[in-house]
Amino acid sequence: MNFFLSYAETENLRHIIGQHDQIANRLESLAQNCADRDMQVRLRTDAEAAKLAQQQLLTFFN
Repeated sequence: MNFFLSYAETENLRHIIGQHDQIANRLESLAQNCADRDMQVRLRTDAEAAKLAQQQLLTFFN
């Protein structure tokens, strides 16, 4: 299915994709510095979810 995005929509989408990348990186960093194993797992799971959402949003550019 082809989508045609306006310039504003494209810029908003780029911004959201970039935010997901920042969130994933921040969560991964927090997980590395966290002493609580349960919290590490949760943070890494959330980081993976952010990366997956980012990949799904990238499909709008194909």
